[in-house]
Amino acid sequence: MRNLNALFAPSILPESSQRTNMITIEKIRHFIKNEKYEFYTHAITEAKKDGVEPEDIIYVLLTGKIIERYLERQRVLVYGEMMNGLPLHVACNYSDPDMIYVVTVYIPSDAEWICNYQKRRKGGKK
Repeated sequence: MRNLNALFAPSILPESSQRTNMITIEKIRHFIKNEKYEFYTHAITEAKKDGVEPEDIIYVLLTGKIIERYLERQRVLVYGEMMNGLPLHVACNYSDPDMIYVVTVYIPSDAEWICNYQKRRKGGKK
């Protein structure tokens, strides 16, 4: 039986890792610049709830950094600040080698995040 905690636990690995099943922020930026991305419906719904525009999401993906990795799910969490200065988290799926999918976006809360919204509090949701 698989350990579910391991499945959802973030992996903190250096950005320069050369593992074939990982993605770098540079590769994400390449996809964005070449319009090789799509939004899940869930991402658009959640963005609207927080008053986040698609342009905000793109800006964060072009200027942000990867703060968590979910290797088994081939996903990463990107942190950045929108043009208005508010923090934003963008979860991306990189299972397709030819494009990136924006899974969800949200404005992180002080209750779950520390260190400028880049480190999850102990016991925070994953």
